[in-house]
Amino acid sequence: MSVRALVFILAVNVVAASAPMFGHHSAVAYAPKSVVLKNAMMTKVLWASPHVILSFTVKEANGALSKWSAETGSPGSVARVGWTRTSLKVGDAVTIELFPAKNGAHVGRLKKVTFPDGHELLDTQSNPDSVK
Repeated sequence: MSVRALVFILAVNVVAASAPMFGHHSAVAYAPKSVVLKNAMMTKVLWASPHVILSFTVKEANGALSKWSAETGSPGSVARVGWTRTSLKVGDAVTIELFPAKNGAHVGRLKKVTFPDGHELLDTQSNPDSVK
């Protein structure tokens, strides 16, 4: 086998092995400006890869409850910025700031959670340009 053929085979294997690194989605689905959702009530916290998912209801101005979900970084990445599995619990009343879906769905990428006492849980992303 020629050196050229071996280099080609090696290059193909390197590209194939690295392909999963490029499989994650971008932030294109989310608006570039965040919104603040006050009076959010946590209904579920899913601590699982690839993202921690927060589900909550928000009381609208007309009194109706709307259901929302927000994704954060991975469990490992939010743990590195101070989160634990019990940082948020079902029934917690909080303020949520997120980058909402561009299509109007009640989903988004979390920016931060603020508790009534003022302490915050920040997501791993600090601005919409770096949301991953």
